[in-house]
Amino acid sequence: MTATSRKAARTDAPALDIDQRSLALTHVHLYETHLLKLTRSLSERFGNPGVGDERQPCVIDLAAIADSGKWIDFPALVSLLRNYRLEPVGVVHGNDQQKTQARGADLPVFDDQTAQTQAPPEPAVQPEPVKAAEPEPEPAVDTAPTSSPGPVPPMILRHPVRSGTELYARGQDMVVMNTVGAGARVVADGSIYIHGALKGTAAAGAGNQTEARIFCESFEPEIIAICGTFLDGEQLARHPAWGKRVVIELVDGQLMVHPFD
Repeated sequence: MTATSRKAARTDAPALDIDQRSLALTHVHLYETHLLKLTRSLSERFGNPGVGDERQPCVIDLAAIADSGKWIDFPALVSLLRNYRLEPVGVVHGNDQQKTQARGADLPVFDDQTAQTQAPPEPAVQPEPVKAAEPEPEPAVDTAPTSSPGPVPPMILRHPVRSGTELYARGQDMVVMNTVGAGARVVADGSIYIHGALKGTAAAGAGNQTEARIFCESFEPEIIAICGTFLDGEQLARHPAWGKRVVIELVDGQLMVHPFD
């Protein structure tokens, strides 16, 4: 075979092939959204986190909580799963709000891709010939000043947030003028101000606001989180600021807890 014929033979071969068989992925079925409960379940299942180990691809399955109104902190959930050698590559099932939250955390919603049905294309409309018309007078311009929207007021909670309660301040700060009890969860797109003891979970910056802060009068939480970066109770119980008045902020990707008077 001459050099010319060998080159032609290579040109006829395809550069790649697409095999569209389905790939079985590990499904992480979510029955709870509370990070402390999820941490305990993962710890019971896998033991200590495998730092540096190769992660197994998985999808987060929301079928069991699709009918609930539970808010999901996807960045914190992804971080938690990665600690236990699982690499979330997307989300399946869930309600519209949960799917929106997943996309906001850069997680694809796989079952939505099947919703691209064979909708018929819109028929092409032939434009009608335009007839020459006499010019119309220009409309009067309204020169009155438009009022700009004011600042969004915070969500204010005057009563204790009791165990099992989940509250979310969308697009707002949150002010709790009482205690956040153990097993309770408060979440805000902005900052959280707790004029009492924080004994449950507080997650600020859920809208990816890295400048968000958490303030509390007595620091005794189960979990704290800002923009998906979190610390759980085992790490926090040994913190020197435990029981003190503190502010929590995100600095260079790490949560910093500062006591203040």
